[in-house]
Parts: sequence; structure tokens; C-alpha cells
Amino acid sequence: MKKFSSKTMTLLFVIILLAINSGLLISYYKFYLSDQMLNDLVEAKNQNHDSLYVITKGIEGKKLDESIELISLYVDNNGGYVTLKDDEGKIIFTNAKDVSKLFSSTTMVLIENDNYELTYSKISTTPGIKLLRNFMFYEIIIVSTVIIVVFFISSKKIIDPIETITKDINAYKFGKRPYKRKMPKNMQRIQNAFVDMVDSLELEKESQNQIIASISHDIKTPLTSVIGYASRLKNKDLSDEKKAVYIEKIYDKALNMKGILEEFDDYQSCNIKDTLKLEDVSIKELSNFIKSDYEIELKDKKITLKVMSNCDNKKVRVDLIKIKRVFGNIITNSVTHFNGASGIINVNISSRGNLIRFEIADSGGGISDEKDLKRIFEPLYTTDPSRKISGLGLSICKQIIGSLDGRIYAKNSDIKGLSIVFVLPKV
Repeated sequence: MKKFSSKTMTLLFVIILLAINSGLLISYYKFYLSDQMLNDLVEAKNQNHDSLYVITKGIEGKKLDESIELISLYVDNNGGYVTLKDDEGKIIFTNAKDVSKLFSSTTMVLIENDNYELTYSKISTTPGIKLLRNFMFYEIIIVSTVIIVVFFISSKKIIDPIETITKDINAYKFGKRPYKRKMPKNMQRIQNAFVDMVDSLELEKESQNQIIASISHDIKTPLTSVIGYASRLKNKDLSDEKKAVYIEKIYDKALNMKGILEEFDDYQSCNIKDTLKLEDVSIKELSNFIKSDYEIELKDKKITLKVMSNCDNKKVRVDLIKIKRVFGNIITNSVTHFNGASGIINVNISSRGNLIRFEIADSGGGISDEKDLKRIFEPLYTTDPSRKISGLGLSICKQIIGSLDGRIYAKNSDIKGLSIVFVLPKV
């Protein structure tokens, strides 16, 4: 069943109220007001005629002064408005300020053998005016009720949620994090989006703090060694042989710090997708690169490298320098887990649908903890308890593969180690 938005429901509710109001007004007028006004009009006419008859009978044939006196006496006792005019239209007597606004009855009366026009009115307003006033009062109540209801709905649906969101935004400026609330659908979506954004910012802030702490830690260790060896070099009794050893140590530690900073720079640069220099590269070319760059080096470390592919003629669109960095980081990560022992690294490349699948599997023991397995692509996360590496290598791989519209994940391999798998679109 189709669901309507709160805006549509409010509009529909107002239309229904107006339709009901119109129906009630029409019914009120047709079945009550019109008949009542007619009855009031008839009754007013009858009252005027009766009063006019009594006055006429009382003054007919009498002198003018006596007639005026009798008219005044009747008005004082019974109320009403009387106007007496001669045959030329001149007003002889009246107690009405504005005769034109009165609902009146008129007749001719003979006074002192002259004809006079006698007008009488018992009421000062049109018959039914009381009903019209009730009608207006009734209408004001209905309209006011509609306005109050609409305001209440809009307040609950729009104004209150907006004020709540605004308070959460202002509170966040002072460090108080917002949380998801139950609200009208559209406002809840805005609130939840704001909460998600804050969560992302907090995670980013936490990640930045972690990066700073990790880089600081990784640089501090070799820097301490550099300071120690430099302090020893100040010893005048130090032999030339010792000096050479200390200088070499300082140089190695400096290279170590440089490598950490370069890896951090690589991590930052991989976030920029616009810097990619894309080209179509064949799988055969990538396979040859892996063999030529790593086969001999790994053999010297007693690690056997096997590169297998069933799709040498296929191509992928990649940044060649960055994709080489991906293979380099993954293989380097595998080598560190062999801890100098012999092992196997298998690179399997296969075609699956519109994707090319790359799997780099090693026999370095794998990762037993599922939590660690899911987190190895996080920046600076490492399973190395000694923290000899900065933990950015696999995170850089994830950034690069993501920028190439691919996907990367990790699992334990079939050869008792770790497998890093990523897929890229075919050309």
C-alpha cells in the first residue's frame, strides 16, 4: 500500500476539514437558517402590523396634538419607532434617528380630516441578524479549531523536530554528541543523517589521532637510537671502528624514519582519485612484473613464488605504478610474517564474468582471530605485537583498489596462511 508523506497527509486533512465545514454551513443555512430568517421576517411584519393597527385605531379622527401625545404614550409603554408624515412628506413626529435603516410597516391614517403617513418599526435591525451572528460565531469556532489543529500538527511534525535538530547541532559545538531519535519520517531521516555524519567525523578524528600517535611512536623508537648513538660519538676516546659502526646505525635508523614518513605520504596520496594515470594493462604484463621484481629476491629468502593465470590475454584499466604498489605491499606484508623462515607465496589470477580476480596467498600462519582478519585494512592497524611496522601498507592497498572501482578483502588461505583477494573490472 502506498504511503503518503506528512505534507500530503496534512494537506489532505485540511481539505477534508474544509469540505466538512462547507457541508455543515450549507446544511445549516438550507435546513435551519433560511427557514428561521423567513419566520423572523413574518413574525416581525405581524408585530409591526398589530402595533400599527392599535396606534391607528387610537389616533384616527383625533386632533394632531392629541394624536402625537397618544403615539408618544404608546411608544413609551410598548417600545418601537414611529414616524408621522403629512401629505407633503414632512415629518411631523419621529423617535427614530434613521428611519431608512429600520424594518418598518406603513399605513395611512386620517387626523383632523387630513391624511398622514404613519410608519412603525418594532425592531432596529433586519430579522435574522441574531441568527447571522450565531452563524458567524459558529464559523469562527470552526476556522479557529482548524487553525489550532493544523498548527498543532505542523508543530509536532515540523517545528518541534527542527528545534530539536537545531539544539543537537548547537550542543555538538560544545562536545555533546547527538543520538538518533524517533521523529516524523522526513525529520527523522535528517536527524539520523546528522548523527551518522557526526559519527563519521568522530571516527575520522579518532583515526587522525591514531595516525598521529602511531607515527609518533614509530618515529620515536629509531629517533631515540639516533640520539643515543650520536651521544656516544661525542666521546673523544671512541675508536674509528666504533665511530663507523655508530654512524652506520644512525644512517639505518634515519632510513627507517624516512620509510615510515614515505609510507604515510603514500597513504595520503592514495585518497586522491584524480591523480590516477590510467592505462590498459594486460594480465600477462602484470604476471611478468611480479615474477621479475620478486622471484629472485624471495628465492634468496627461501620463499617460493608461484604466479598462475588463466587469462593472460585479458586487460584491466589501472594506474600501473599504483597497482605495482599493491602487489609490493601485500607481498612485503607476507614476508614479514615468515619471520625469516621458508615459505610459499602463490599469486592466482583468474577471469570471472566481467571481473578479474587476484589472490595472493601465503603460508605464513594466517590470522586466527576473526576480528583481526576484518580489521587488517584499517589505517595503522597491525597484528604485529612489537609494532615494528606502521600498519599502513594494506590500508594503502584498499585505497588504491577502491580508487580503481575494485574490491579487496582478506581470508585465511588453503596453504595455512593469509590470502589477500581483490577484484578489478575487465576492460
